[in-house]
Amino acid sequence: MDSNLLQGLCCTANSHSQTQTLQYFEQLKESPDGWKMCGNALIHGINSLLLGIPGFSDDNTKFFCFQVLEHHVRTRYLFELDNNTDFVVGVHYIPWLPYACYHWLPAMYVTPRHASESLANQQSLREILMTWLQAQCSGRTSDKNFIKNKASQVFALTFVVDYPNQWLSFFSDLHQILHAGAAAVDMYLRILKAIDDEVVDREVARTSQEMARNTMIKDFMREQCVPEMTKWWLSILETYGTTNSMLTCSCLDVVGAFVSWIDINLVANDKFISMLLNLLSVDVLRESVCDCFHEIISKGMDPVAKTELVESLIGVLESAAILPPTEETDIDFLAKLAKLINGIGSQLISSYNKLVKSGDATVAANTLKAIENKIQLLFRFLGDDDDDISHTVNGFAHSYFQLLKQMSTISDQQKQTLEGLLYVIIKKMTYDDLYNFDQEGEDEVMFMEYRKEMKVLFDNISQLDANLVLMTVHNVLSASLGRLEEAEFMEVEMAIRLVFMLGEALPGQQLYTDSRFPLLQQMMGLIVSSRLSYYSHSAVSLMFFETVVRYDRFFTSQPQHIPTVLIAFLDERGLRNPNSTVRSRCCYLLSRFIKSHRNHMQNYVDDVLKRFQGLLVVSSDNGYHHLLSADEQLFLYESAGMLVASSNASQEKQLMYMNGLLSPVIIKFGSILSKLMSGDLDAQASLSHAQLLYSLVSFASRASKAFPNQQTLKQSGCAPCFKEALPLFLQALTCPLHREIIHNGIRQYLHRMVICLGDDVLPFIPIAVTHLLEKCSARDIQDFIPLINQIIAKFKILIVPFLRDVFMAIVNTIFTVLNKPAEEADTQAAKEKETLRRSYFLFIAAIVNNEVSEVLTSQEPHNVQQVLLTLIQGAVEYPDPVAQKICFNVLRKLVELWGGSSGENGFKDFLYDNIVPACFLAPMKSTFDMNDAQTFLAMQEIAQTQKMILQKQGIEFLDYLQSKYLPSLNLSPPMVQEYTQALQHADIKTFKNYTKVFFTQLQT
Repeated sequence: MDSNLLQGLCCTANSHSQTQTLQYFEQLKESPDGWKMCGNALIHGINSLLLGIPGFSDDNTKFFCFQVLEHHVRTRYLFELDNNTDFVVGVHYIPWLPYACYHWLPAMYVTPRHASESLANQQSLREILMTWLQAQCSGRTSDKNFIKNKASQVFALTFVVDYPNQWLSFFSDLHQILHAGAAAVDMYLRILKAIDDEVVDREVARTSQEMARNTMIKDFMREQCVPEMTKWWLSILETYGTTNSMLTCSCLDVVGAFVSWIDINLVANDKFISMLLNLLSVDVLRESVCDCFHEIISKGMDPVAKTELVESLIGVLESAAILPPTEETDIDFLAKLAKLINGIGSQLISSYNKLVKSGDATVAANTLKAIENKIQLLFRFLGDDDDDISHTVNGFAHSYFQLLKQMSTISDQQKQTLEGLLYVIIKKMTYDDLYNFDQEGEDEVMFMEYRKEMKVLFDNISQLDANLVLMTVHNVLSASLGRLEEAEFMEVEMAIRLVFMLGEALPGQQLYTDSRFPLLQQMMGLIVSSRLSYYSHSAVSLMFFETVVRYDRFFTSQPQHIPTVLIAFLDERGLRNPNSTVRSRCCYLLSRFIKSHRNHMQNYVDDVLKRFQGLLVVSSDNGYHHLLSADEQLFLYESAGMLVASSNASQEKQLMYMNGLLSPVIIKFGSILSKLMSGDLDAQASLSHAQLLYSLVSFASRASKAFPNQQTLKQSGCAPCFKEALPLFLQALTCPLHREIIHNGIRQYLHRMVICLGDDVLPFIPIAVTHLLEKCSARDIQDFIPLINQIIAKFKILIVPFLRDVFMAIVNTIFTVLNKPAEEADTQAAKEKETLRRSYFLFIAAIVNNEVSEVLTSQEPHNVQQVLLTLIQGAVEYPDPVAQKICFNVLRKLVELWGGSSGENGFKDFLYDNIVPACFLAPMKSTFDMNDAQTFLAMQEIAQTQKMILQKQGIEFLDYLQSKYLPSLNLSPPMVQEYTQALQHADIKTFKNYTKVFFTQLQT
């Protein structure tokens, strides 16, 4: 090896030297003899090469040398599958191999990668590895762990390649060195772990060839060496069990890894189990022993044998006083025991299910009894104070509930078990004193995730015995409310949360109308009539409001409780609560409550609107302005609008209500707009004023949501409020500052007014559109198109004169934005253009599909031609299946409108010159992925377009395809005939499926 090039591994080496060294090792990997040089360096020593090089450590060089050996082993052979080969190619008759074993080797043969590869080279590599290993075991050298791990990996790879054909004595050779002591045992165990990674580990994705190879290797190992290996494992545990915890734990890991595929009797026997139990008394070992037990009971076995194994294990653990655990049990060991119990319970339930399917009722009953006997252990671990330990047995609990669901009846004993588990779950879902509501951190987030898991168990019990759950929740709630003054917040919060959870755990039909379950109504009556809403803790307040909103049907049947809840929402318990989280959530919940009970609100409108006033005014001198954000106020404006709309008052009074609600907004808007337009504000003040304008317009928009259509707004008499606000709001479109913020708000209001004002909004459309189209960005025009599409769909023929005039202005604005250059690496800009392009096609689709296509025909002919060509471009050139689907939909509609002998002038030529070719060119592109769902929808549009052309052009279209177009695609006459026959005679569903197959074949 070149000692000069190795200097790049010095800790003081510069980047150039390091690069040279890395290149040198890459050259060694590719060199036919590079691995030999590295092997010799490993066994003859590296230090002698580098004497006098300051700062050098040979550890890195050794690691790189092993990497070269690893590369050599990985590339020495190619593993290939040959389904016509019965035996391994190149494998000679092996006297000790039973004939039947050869049938595990079909489908795999080994071919040397390099023709020059010889048995001598293979033997040389094995000698290098064994020489290095013997040096490690004898103590002559002692490499660091990262080198030992890499060496173990090379051993494992060599084993995979050479065992059993070229290195049958692999395990015998390893076992011979074990007498050398702890160092030898350490390397032996590392190698076995590496073999597990390469051959056994189920989490590693493998090819079918690798799986076949690994199956062969394991079969040979089972017959030839596994019994001997297990004897050595037992010997290692006996020798080092109390003197070397590291080796003992490693050995237990190996046993656990291998037990999944070896004969269980080699491990599950008196000697091994006794040894493991002895090691359980050693504190530093018992966690590893527990993991080993878990792997043993998780092994795939006959269900009867599995039950016997688990029962014997439980017996010895109980005899050894390991189970049940005591209060003094170490928390880490308790976690391992929880994992073991979870595995035991899950395995027993799996065995029971298999026995039930097999019809062996007697044995299944014995297994069920074994499961029931483990429930006390489930109680112990599920109810542990540590949530991580409780979470560990969640699988056992869930499997147990699934088992009970499969039974036709549940016994009284099982019902008692469910009740006990229900109380454990309730206890575990309860907050503790340490929960930080003011600043939730990682612990709080973890608890909330854990709570969700417990809720799943709660839901399962509810499905098994709804009456039990209702009775239990009723008892918990009654007990908490009975001592409300002295009860701690976590007890009260849990009680009302349980009532809330019933709404998801049980179906509404069962909760409200089943005469067997009147308890929900009783519980809701207790909640509303008690002083629960006055409880000072924010968590209790939130659950109160969440619960009363969830059970809206209770208030529908008992509306006398509505004012009690409304007052709670409006005073210091709700919207004016000192806790910002409660205030914010109540804004949303109150809007839901009012919407759900709008038919019962007539008597409360005046009072509620008066109580809203201090919360809705946006003036800075408002004493309550700090309580709610603008986003939270939006819900109050929506609620206020709902109250006005549901008041059943006269039109004059409703208009008065709405004026009282919106006049402050409109006045404030005018004042803020004047200040912003004056130009006297600094940058920060300018931005805040623009944001306030947006909020003010949004308030008016949300108030209008109480009116779902023009008729409801007109009937209310409130239309003048919204109509008078519109010209003032539109003035803001002329403001040159913060256009995006202001325009977003105005567009939002226009969307609402199109719905609510109807024809009354038409006079304002031209000015709005004109200003919205000025100096557009991609985002501006993209947001504008849904508005103009809504206007088209709403007003249709009424909007034609205006739309005829602005059509090309809109189109030109869109393409001005689309044609703006952008950096190739700017993926965001590319995404925005793709979205805008789709929006453009939707704009054309809105015109075509809403009976206003005369907007197109009234344009200059060359403009019409350009627009139509953009549709062809979108249908063919862009690999965007969504856009393609839209384009073909529009083209089909145009064929329907303009096709045939009475079609628009010039359209027939466009049809044959462009639309017909598009129907074939698009699906023939390699980017047209037939397996993609959106692309398949585009393909269906293409099929429908051709059917429409056939309907309009008739035999002329078929003749054109047969005689001109399809032959130009180099299709054979039979294919042309077949395609035109399908087009002419197949129904649309059949033709859609046919075209998918046809174009898939053309692509290939």
